[in-house]
Amino acid sequence: MDGVPTPLRCFNEYHSAEMLVDDGVETVTSVEQKKVERSIKEVVSVYKQMHSLPQPTLLREQHYQYLKKGLRHLSDAYECLDASRPWLCFWILHSLELLEEPIPAAVASDVCQFLSRCQSPTGGFSGGPGQHAHLAPTYAAVNALCIIGTEESYNIIDRKKLLDFLLSVKQPNGSFVMHVGGEVDV
Repeated sequence: MDGVPTPLRCFNEYHSAEMLVDDGVETVTSVEQKKVERSIKEVVSVYKQMHSLPQPTLLREQHYQYLKKGLRHLSDAYECLDASRPWLCFWILHSLELLEEPIPAAVASDVCQFLSRCQSPTGGFSGGPGQHAHLAPTYAAVNALCIIGTEESYNIIDRKKLLDFLLSVKQPNGSFVMHVGGEVDV
């Protein structure tokens, strides 16, 4: 970071080359992707009409403080995501990683300890302490621990039991159910 702001991708002259190319095959996903791209284009257009600055400015310090605080406390508005707590850890840690901001050691250790309480005796991770192991929060928890990247974080993952859990949700056709007795999800 040399102090020169990097243009946001949506303001980059090559942005249109990054937009979805569906090769003429329309799917539910491609239709949704096109809707998102149109929405972003509209937001950028409105921004350009309303502001004299060529692009928005990323308020790095405010983002950093908000994210760091989120690893310790989230408002009641996040209560509906109680079964997604490893995802919240992952999203916040990944955002800090993208900002190239450090994760204070004490905060990283607290996240490790929290995620250890989400690890099920069966080896997978659950959405929160005391919940059933589920493939989605397992993915998020392992990613979050890998982002932290300390000996403590790696030691949280019981690799033998994690493999047992993954094998318990793997189906004969190679697909996976999200939890024992659950639905198949790509």
